[in-house]
Amino acid sequence: MRSSVLFSNRYRLAAVSWGAVCLMLAITLAWLWPRATVNSSVLALLPHQVLGQAPEALQQGFLQRLDGQMVWLISPGDAASPAAAAWWLARLQAMPALKQVQGPISAQQQQAWGTFAWQHRNNLIDPATRARLAQGGAAQADWVLAQLYSAFAGVSSQEITHDPLMLVRGAQLALQKNASQLTLRDGWLMSTDSAGRPWYFIHGELANNAFNMQQSHQLVQQLTALETQLQQRYPTARVVTRGTVLFSDYASQQARHDVSTLGVATVAGVLLLVFAVFRSLRPLALCALSVGVGALAGTTITLLCFGELHLMTLVMSLSIVGISADYTLYYLTERLIHGGQVSARQSLHKVLPALLLALSTTVLAYLIMLWAPFPALRQLAVFASSGLIAACLTVVCWYPGLVRGLPVRPVPATFLLARWLAAWRRNRTVKFGLPGLVLVLTVIGLATLKVNDDVAQLQALPQPLLHQDRLVTALTGQRADQTWFMVYGASAQQTLQRLEALAPHLQQARQEKWLSDYRLLPLASLQRQQQDAALLQQAAPAVMARLRAAGVQVSEPELTPEPVTVPAWLASPQSEGWRLLWLSLADGRSGVLVPVSGVNNSAALARLADSLPGVSWIDRKSTFDQLFGTYRLLLSGLLAAAVAVIALSYVLRLGFRAGLISIIPSLLSLGAGLAALSFGGHSLNLFSMLALILVLGIGINYTLFFSNPRATPVTSLLAILLAMTTTLLTLGMLVFSSTQAISSFGIVLCSGIFTAFLLAPLALPSSKRTPS
Repeated sequence: MRSSVLFSNRYRLAAVSWGAVCLMLAITLAWLWPRATVNSSVLALLPHQVLGQAPEALQQGFLQRLDGQMVWLISPGDAASPAAAAWWLARLQAMPALKQVQGPISAQQQQAWGTFAWQHRNNLIDPATRARLAQGGAAQADWVLAQLYSAFAGVSSQEITHDPLMLVRGAQLALQKNASQLTLRDGWLMSTDSAGRPWYFIHGELANNAFNMQQSHQLVQQLTALETQLQQRYPTARVVTRGTVLFSDYASQQARHDVSTLGVATVAGVLLLVFAVFRSLRPLALCALSVGVGALAGTTITLLCFGELHLMTLVMSLSIVGISADYTLYYLTERLIHGGQVSARQSLHKVLPALLLALSTTVLAYLIMLWAPFPALRQLAVFASSGLIAACLTVVCWYPGLVRGLPVRPVPATFLLARWLAAWRRNRTVKFGLPGLVLVLTVIGLATLKVNDDVAQLQALPQPLLHQDRLVTALTGQRADQTWFMVYGASAQQTLQRLEALAPHLQQARQEKWLSDYRLLPLASLQRQQQDAALLQQAAPAVMARLRAAGVQVSEPELTPEPVTVPAWLASPQSEGWRLLWLSLADGRSGVLVPVSGVNNSAALARLADSLPGVSWIDRKSTFDQLFGTYRLLLSGLLAAAVAVIALSYVLRLGFRAGLISIIPSLLSLGAGLAALSFGGHSLNLFSMLALILVLGIGINYTLFFSNPRATPVTSLLAILLAMTTTLLTLGMLVFSSTQAISSFGIVLCSGIFTAFLLAPLALPSSKRTPS
């Protein structure tokens, strides 16, 4: 009697304490939620360090700037009038979500460009002119004469008089050579497609982060409505857009759809199943309570750890709805069948070892995800682990007091459950044939399984957006390849000097066909500008003598240097189109990007960057693909180690033969998950390995429930059946996700967990193979 009172007091203390913890979690979430953000960035799924050894502030600054760029190309149709483009430009400039929206170049801007170029012509020498001057002046004189006598060069007398060395022309031709396919007409940058239609170019930037879900969606909606108005006003007009915000908004809306649609279907399915089995609203409410407390704890702890939630975390966290309901169902099933013979606390004492073992294995499986370098998966690990622990503690601390008076009913479908257990005991076809069939299918599936670590599997990109992106590339020549060299230094001048040291290596790389093209910032360091001034002083007399000998009357050139600093150049019209590639921090550290296209040997370019100080090679897709492969192999090793530890624990606890038999369901469930992946046309990747870890962590619960010496086989089978069904209802929803990675994640989980349930009776001790 005394021990009973002591146990009762401890139970009340646990219930009150857990209630206080839940209240604190709710208060904390209420404080955190208004300050929290929901990140929908695909880039946020990827490892944080992506730009080599460059300073972190420069990395993030460049990424934010690149993600904020927007480009529009507007075609009026058959007409050549820019009226449609001008109308579109005016509407864009009125949008608060955009800034620095630029269209035609005014006459004043063009004049300012020419003035700056002429004033600083002695310090803005292009590489080709520099190479000709280095030969002593004869090569530059030949080039100037060729320009004078060319019928297409259009050299005016004013130009040769004011700039006899034609330094401005040389720099301008170099810029045109490195420029895109855009040409200047009536102040507009424009291009022409294969059908001869003109396209007018407009550029702008986002006023806010490209991955602010709400603001991005509002902007995309505004642009869509604006396009409708444009076509109503100009029926033949057409507009194409490029910007990270379009893909980010698509990803966020797809994830939101998955959360709302699949989440509602998941919860509704679980609740209907519980009501159908227990035919009472109280078990329904208890399931909802444990799931709700789990979601509360998961959300709060994740926000405390990370300060934000990623949409993919929310989508994949649907998987814990069914798992967290398992603990409630296992306890309620015990009460449903044996509630008339034992008390609620005795029932808890009976199932508690299996509950704690199941919780520990599942939580450990999720915590292994912390090894992955992907923020969203780490969030999922924290969310699921804390959520499952909270759901289980809710059952342990509260439910013995909440299930009093719960109706006791006969086991549903007792005959079918008993026949299934009897088949495993007496029918050799089931006992050996079913595992054998699964083994054969596993071997066939593994034989055809392919490995693919392509990062593009993170998201299925919409064809309309991809078509627009390809069209922008064709019209402008500006590809969206995420391949660059990043040059950085402690100061702007050091950065420029390192850029100059990289230039000859890039030329050699192009000759070696490691790449097809690159773009270098058209600004020399002050040290190089001084060297150019000396070249001019040496070569100018020979050039002038040669011109006069050819009968060209020219005056002596003005060779007074006008040094160009980085701030002055960035403030000038000449930096238009180049400013995106330069970034300086408040402490003077600076960086510059060198876009590279047509990469054929990324490894050689990486070695080139490693050989030069202050240079990093950035091939984001290739880097992430390699990272996916590395961590896939790492998780494979962790999975193999986990299987070995589980097998050893079975052997030590049950003996050699029974231990090996008990590990068979886990092994075959892993193989079945991979086989289903292969049969479904998917490939093995990092997300598949993460799913296998969960298959092992969840599937082993079924063998643990069956091997519980305090439970009866029929009770365990009913609890496992309910747990498996609820888990499939939740994880099965992931199969229908529009994101390929999540879909393949769901396929592996569903097939593996169903196989683990199917083969779980193998774990029944020989003394318990007879149904009771």
